Amino acid sequence: MWFKNLRFYTVDLSELNGVLKDDALVEEALEKASFKPCAAQELASIGFAPIFSHEGLYHFSSGENHFFKLIEETKLLPSSVVKTELNEITAQKEIELKRQLRKNEKEALKAAVAGKLLAQAFATRRELLIWINTDKSLVGIAATSSKRAEKALAMLREAFSTFPAKLLAPHAMVDEKMTSWLKDATTLPKRFAFGSETTLKSTDEDGGVIRASKEDLTSEEIAVHLEAGKVATEIGLSFDESLELTLTSDLALKKLKPTDIYLEKNLPEKSDDETADAQALLVLQGELLSELCDYLMEIFNCERN
Repeated sequence: MWFKNLRFYTVDLSELNGVLKDDALVEEALEKASFKPCAAQELASIGFAPIFSHEGLYHFSSGENHFFKLIEETKLLPSSVVKTELNEITAQKEIELKRQLRKNEKEALKAAVAGKLLAQAFATRRELLIWINTDKSLVGIAATSSKRAEKALAMLREAFSTFPAKLLAPHAMVDEKMTSWLKDATTLPKRFAFGSETTLKSTDEDGGVIRASKEDLTSEEIAVHLEAGKVATEIGLSFDESLELTLTSDLALKKLKPTDIYLEKNLPEKSDDETADAQALLVLQGELLSELCDYLMEIFNCERN
């Protein structure tokens, strides 16, 4: 159970700190917005689920860090399937009636076909982890998509009645700052080290995009593209020799992965208790994510609550 990606936001928790410190109140709030499978005519469903098992608690807390899990269920109903079925039934009806169907008849038929197929459609499920740090007033969603992250924030608002999360508001231009690191490695913040991948984009509308992987980011090849006017929109980094990641120009974190050295030093040996092992991983992540996100906000001079 690891946050492979993260979008994080600032959040005013002044009205929720009391709730988050009370396990019973948290459980009550999350149960009210718990996951229920899609009904026959529903295309999608989302809700909170027990974080470690089917019948356990809905949250896990360690100090100032709190973790929740959402389940998203989506039915697979390709438009091509609906169209094929609709065309067949429309043709059949027109033969029976010996005339073309009117517009309102076609619309009614389409609704009936979609409803029938929706009830038979296969459903897929995805999990979405949420992290809240009450000390730093941060919330993080394990997603790269802003749409999925906003969906998770909406569920937090539904559960807790209020959840005033705000987009990060950096006073520094993120892509310009990342580009300056590549141009002059001495400007890279001291807790970071370069990884081996980056994405460079031309500022011209018709300009190209260069994606480098397994490359020395201080190499002459990278420098040539920077001198040609390209800017860094993604950059691979290592944080405190503990966490590898890719930072994007909208301050999203991708490809989060703890280093082997960090895990060897800090992660307890595996036990026969899967829940205890999962909890140990979350405890480490809470510590790393709070340090990393707070550091990024400092570097890019982000507004705080």
